Amino acid sequence: MKKTLKSIYIVLFFLFLCLPMAFMPFFKNDASLEKRSLAEFPSYIAEGRLNLQFSDQFESWVNDHLPLRAQLLTASNSVKGELLKGQTSNVIVGKDGWLFFASEAADYMGTNAMTDEQIKSVAVTLSLIQEQVTANGGRFTFVAMPNKSSVYSDYMPFQYRKAQQSNLTRILAALPEYKVNYTDMLAVLSSHRDEGVYHRRDSHWNYRGALYGYNAITESLGRAHDTFDNAKSTTEKTWRGDLDKLLLPAGGVMDDQIIYDVKHSGFTFTRPQGVGNTQAQLEIFMSDREERDDNFSTKNKDLHDGSNLYMARDSFGRALLPWMIDCFETATFRRVNHPEVNNLPSGTDVVYEIAERNLNRVIETAPFAFAPVRQGITAKDKTSGETLGAVSKSEGYGFHIYGKLPENADVGNGRVYLLLSQNGKDTALEAFPVFESKLIEEAGTKGFSAYISKDFGLSGTYQLTVIAGNTAYPCNAVVF
Repeated sequence: MKKTLKSIYIVLFFLFLCLPMAFMPFFKNDASLEKRSLAEFPSYIAEGRLNLQFSDQFESWVNDHLPLRAQLLTASNSVKGELLKGQTSNVIVGKDGWLFFASEAADYMGTNAMTDEQIKSVAVTLSLIQEQVTANGGRFTFVAMPNKSSVYSDYMPFQYRKAQQSNLTRILAALPEYKVNYTDMLAVLSSHRDEGVYHRRDSHWNYRGALYGYNAITESLGRAHDTFDNAKSTTEKTWRGDLDKLLLPAGGVMDDQIIYDVKHSGFTFTRPQGVGNTQAQLEIFMSDREERDDNFSTKNKDLHDGSNLYMARDSFGRALLPWMIDCFETATFRRVNHPEVNNLPSGTDVVYEIAERNLNRVIETAPFAFAPVRQGITAKDKTSGETLGAVSKSEGYGFHIYGKLPENADVGNGRVYLLLSQNGKDTALEAFPVFESKLIEEAGTKGFSAYISKDFGLSGTYQLTVIAGNTAYPCNAVVF
C-alpha cells in the first residue's frame, strides 16, 4: 500500500511540474511590459553545428514564456518590493510609493564616476558638434535629462547614499570652459520640484515637467516661443508608469498626468508618409509603445519662417514632441545616442537630449560630424617612442579614421588632432576624443575618431601622426 502511495505521489509531482509546459500554447506573455524582447525558442543546430548552448537558451525560453508569468512576477514583486521595500525587477522602491530605476543607483551613489579625462572628452565632443551646427547657420543646445533620483533624492531609500558630485554635475561644470551651450535641466526641474514634475511610478517627467523643459530649451536656443504660462491644466489619473509595469506587470497603480488645455498647431508628417490621423500617430510616438519612433519628421501648417529643428532624443523626448512641433516649421526627431549633423539643411537648430543614466554613451561612439581643419598644429613637441595603429575605412561619404591611445596618455585639455603629412605638406584635423568600443576589439577608454568628407580632396598615401596633450604619436600610413 505504501509503495503504491509513493508511486502515485511521484507521478502527481511530475505531472505538476509539467503543467506549465502543457499550458504554454494557451498563454501569451506581453514583452512590452518588461521593455525587452522575450527569448526565442533555440535551434538545435547553430552555424552548421550542434548548438552547445541549447540547454541554457531553452531555460531562458521557458522562463520568459512560463504561463501566468506576469501574475507570478506581480505577486512576488508585491511582497519583495511594495511590502519589504527591496529592489526587484530593476526597480528601487522608495518612500511614499515612489519608484526609481535600479540603473539610477550608480549615478546617485557615484559608483560609476567618469574619469577627469572622460569628462573632458564629453565636453570636447559636444563642442565639436556645436561647431559644425553653428558653422551651418544653426543653433545648438545640449540637454542632459536628470534621473528622477537627482531631483527627488528625498524619496530614495535610506540605504542609498547620495554622492556629493555626479557625472551630470561634473559635465555641466566643464561645459562653459569649452563654450558649449546647454540647458541646465537639473536646475530647471529642481526649482519646480514641489509642483510635481516627475511621475511617482515612472522614470520620466510628466507633462508639467516637459512644459518647463520646453521653455528652457527654446530659451537656450534663443528661439521665440509661447511660454503657455496661463494655460489651464487638469490632473488625471490616467498614466501607467514604466516602473509600475516592471514591478507589477499584471496590473498596478495608475499615476497622475497633467493635461493642458492648449490648442496645438496643425501639422503633417513628412516621415512616415501617408499618415491620415496625425493626432493618433503622435499619441503613439508619445507613448511607450516605441513603434517606428526612431526617425520621423513633421511640417507645421501655421509657420512659414523657414525654421528647422533636428532633435536627437531618447524616451524623455516623447513628452516634448507637441511643443517642439509647434515651435518650428519643420522638425526631425531621431531616437539615437549620437546626433548625425552632416548634411543638415542650412540654418538647422540642433537639440541633443540624453538621459543622465546614459551620459557615458556620448563618448562610446563618435557622432557623425566631419572633422574640422586646425591651423598651427605641429608634431614638434614631445614625440612619443610608442607607435599607434590607426584604422582607415573608405565609406560613401569619404573616410573614417579611428584608433586607440595609450591608457596612460596625458590628454591635456582633451583635444586630439590628426596630422596628415604628404610630400612635405601637413594637414591637421581635429578628431573626436572617442574610443570606438564597438569597432576596436580591445579594452580601453582613450581613443580618437574622425570622419573626413570626400569633398576635402585627400588622395594618395599620408603619414599619420596623432597629437594628444603635448605628445605626438607616430602612426601607420593611411591611404585615401
